Amino acid sequence: MTKTPTEFSRKAWIEACRFHDLDNRKVLDQVIESARKLSGEKAAVLLDLDSTLYEVGPRTAKILQEWNASPSSREFPEVREAIERMKPEQVGYSLEDTFYHLALNTQTPSAQAALKSMKSFWGARFFTNEYLDFDHAYPGAAEFVKELYKTGIELIYLTGRDEPGMGQGTRKRLLQDGFPWEVARTHLLLKRDFHLDDLEHKAGAANYVHGIGHLVASFENEPPNLIALSDIFEQSMHVFVDTVYSERAARPKDGLYRITDYRSFV
Repeated sequence: MTKTPTEFSRKAWIEACRFHDLDNRKVLDQVIESARKLSGEKAAVLLDLDSTLYEVGPRTAKILQEWNASPSSREFPEVREAIERMKPEQVGYSLEDTFYHLALNTQTPSAQAALKSMKSFWGARFFTNEYLDFDHAYPGAAEFVKELYKTGIELIYLTGRDEPGMGQGTRKRLLQDGFPWEVARTHLLLKRDFHLDDLEHKAGAANYVHGIGHLVASFENEPPNLIALSDIFEQSMHVFVDTVYSERAARPKDGLYRITDYRSFV
């Protein structure tokens, strides 16, 4: 992705933004209070799933363990050894990030070949219903969303997951993990097709929100998605969930909110 001079990625983007000076609990309480003030009116909150409500590192870790045990990995003993001793916190947003955390040099021909093999193996499994079983809801996330639901707000789970590959597993996990689902005022917006761009999908969800009413807040871990939503819904709260995120660049903006977890609701 080509960056303009006003766009930054990852930590540089965070440093260039001016977030409200509130701790995690105060941000979450403010969202709940804003929703409560609109009780009786049609209003909604947008909630991303991957790396926003759910930790997806365990999904990747499981796939890498399976790759390690497969014939595909046999010619890469150094990488196999690193995967065997891999700790949960070393699983990054991308496989390149994970290699970096494992102190593996991604520039050697062997490492490039290992990455190519691993990406093919990972890509065939990561975006499937079956492997969603290995995700973990972030501690306190379901409790926060349940408290939010009590205000009478409409909950819209807005995700880059696609309906054909991940719809069934997503619905199962929302129920299993205690998020409000299959009840009134809950919605799930998945991509109709795997190849649809995530940003296009999420920006396009604006029409759905407008059909419901006022947007109270959005929760996102990807800066470009958050900025796109904040540009459309300028009067709403927009919460950056600082977990893991891609290198896609975004324009910094003042007035956003930032949290690192939901543990205060555990």
